[in-house]
Amino acid sequence: MAAIQSLERGLRILDALAEADADPMRRQHGVQVGVLAAELDVHKTTAMRLVHTLVARGYAAPADGGRGYRLGPAMRREAEFSVGTQRFRRAARPFLEELVDLTGECAHAAVADDDRALVIDDVETDQPLRVVPGSGRHVALHCTSAGKCLLAYGLVAVPVALPRRTSRTITDRAALLAHLAEIRERGYAFDDEENDPHTRCLSAPVFGPNGAAIGCIGIDAPSVRLTMDRIADAAAHVVDVAVRLSAALTAARSA
Repeated sequence: MAAIQSLERGLRILDALAEADADPMRRQHGVQVGVLAAELDVHKTTAMRLVHTLVARGYAAPADGGRGYRLGPAMRREAEFSVGTQRFRRAARPFLEELVDLTGECAHAAVADDDRALVIDDVETDQPLRVVPGSGRHVALHCTSAGKCLLAYGLVAVPVALPRRTSRTITDRAALLAHLAEIRERGYAFDDEENDPHTRCLSAPVFGPNGAAIGCIGIDAPSVRLTMDRIADAAAHVVDVAVRLSAALTAARSA
């Protein structure tokens, strides 16, 4: 398949800005448009138009100490998000494995990704019937335990649209806000077949060293196995492991 020329050129500009940003000697002055034009083998006017498009979207910005350009705030946010997410994922992994051992169900970790919930890791149980969200995918905010946990603790805004997924999905904004208050009061979120008629999930918040929520961990299970009489015990395990993960993250930052 043929490459889209303007997109390819834009990506090459970002590569050049990132390379300069990694060099303390070049970071202050950035990369001048003439250098980018030569790199792309295009006229300076074309290079300037591409750079201005990146600046308008926040992916590039004028350098402080010269007439060149450097990476913009949008790219820096992406880099910070990636680093923070990977740190959380590494720290959470042994705690997810413990959750699987304690509950016999698949465990997940999720974070906010702009206005969505992103599953960043999952550990499978060896049960033949299991629910695996799949790391790297986004899940609905209003009808999954991970999404509702992130909503309840202020990591994402309540979406305008609340589409119905099952007969149990909360589609009324006022009802959802009241439900989020209940989540904060009890310390965990519960998806009672609200996203899938055959799945129940639990998630509890994970807090960083500053005391603010940074994500959540929890379990996903077939509703035939995670029956209502098991919810209290399973939730206690999820909350306890999330509390200990939060403590470990704080201890690691203090070390």
